[in-house]
Amino acid sequence: MLKNILKLEGAQKLTNNEQKSISGGKVASFACSCNGQLIMAYVDSVGDCQWVCDANGF
Repeated sequence: MLKNILKLEGAQKLTNNEQKSISGGKVASFACSCNGQLIMAYVDSVGDCQWVCDANGF
């Protein structure tokens, strides 16, 4: 299947590091504390908890 895909114009094989960096890949899961309420979130780092709190109205 990969050989068929690589035959498409402009297609190229990604390196392992490129594959790992694709958004939507494996990310860490953290429990974020938003005004004393814990919210489990899939974020890239603990620093992203502020975004989770803001997005959930805290």
